[in-house]
Amino acid sequence: MLDNEIYDSGKKIGEKKRNTLIMFIQVIDKENFEANDEWLYIFTINNRIVKIGGTRTGLKGRTSSYLCGHHVKERGKSGDCSKTNGYIYNTFEFYLKQECNIEMYGYKIPQTTFTIDILDRKTKIQAQTFHAYETSYLENYKKKYNRYPILNDNCDPNYKD
Repeated sequence: MLDNEIYDSGKKIGEKKRNTLIMFIQVIDKENFEANDEWLYIFTINNRIVKIGGTRTGLKGRTSSYLCGHHVKERGKSGDCSKTNGYIYNTFEFYLKQECNIEMYGYKIPQTTFTIDILDRKTKIQAQTFHAYETSYLENYKKKYNRYPILNDNCDPNYKD
């Protein structure tokens, strides 16, 4: 949603709480939202899929990263954000100003672990699998609609059909 939140008490009453123009409202429990887990997620605008993505830093980590998109040079900011984060952030702001509904859906990816031998010691490793999930879902979408969602431009070539 658009970030119009203001202080309603204290010395800053009536002032905007944050410099950002959009905000993500958490609707799942705090433990899952803040956990550093792998997720596959989908963003929709007015019920149309616009982005299929994956994260290894959890939903809070991913949405916080998208909020860095506020720092684009076009806003007179530092430019310290990825092109993707800037593009997503500004696209969301545009559509929110048009009173569109933006929602995020997520699937918590099951942990995959395996054991390897390092210096004659059994070491348990947690595999990073979100790229494979993300690519599979993107390729499936592309087979059905002949293109990726509008906010996707590629996927991991290591997992393409």
